[in-house]
Amino acid sequence: MKKHIAFLAIALFGTTFIIKAQGEVLFFEEHIDFSIDSNYFCINGIYSFQNKNNQDINQQIIFPFAEESTEIDSIRIVNLHSSRKIDFNRKDNFIRFSVYLPANNTVDVNIFYRQKTSAKNKYIITSTQFWKKPLEKAVYTLTVEQNIKIKSFSYLPDSIKEFDNRKLYIWEKQNFMPKDDFEIIIDD
Repeated sequence: MKKHIAFLAIALFGTTFIIKAQGEVLFFEEHIDFSIDSNYFCINGIYSFQNKNNQDINQQIIFPFAEESTEIDSIRIVNLHSSRKIDFNRKDNFIRFSVYLPANNTVDVNIFYRQKTSAKNKYIITSTQFWKKPLEKAVYTLTVEQNIKIKSFSYLPDSIKEFDNRKLYIWEKQNFMPKDDFEIIIDD
């Protein structure tokens, strides 16, 4: 019984610490370039975090995937301020990593990965809700080859451009709290 109470106390303290740290760290902006070809759905994003505290913080981040992590390949995470690779732990449908945030400063993190193209290509953006604040700015682009036919999007693009046998779809959001995940449905 004493072991159970001690474990519960440690779990509550750890949870309180994570929530407190997350309250001091703000996820405020993302720029994501998607691409789809006949083989892969690629995601290349820059995620911006701000430490509003007077002390340095090592913030743990959980990054979810729409697919099982075994279906994801070529994962790369880089702290763009230090130009250093960030190690991560792979779980069922997410990865976990830590970001060092200097006191009263911002850090940009680049995350790249890819998965096989399917009829329904999904990227999770509703996880922004866990940060309890909307993104100040979110910019998404999708590049597709002309032979790929888009059936539908979960969010309608703000603009479309054509170049070199490709289409570029662009979304620009301000004060954005996603209610749905980003989905691209294509014809098989």
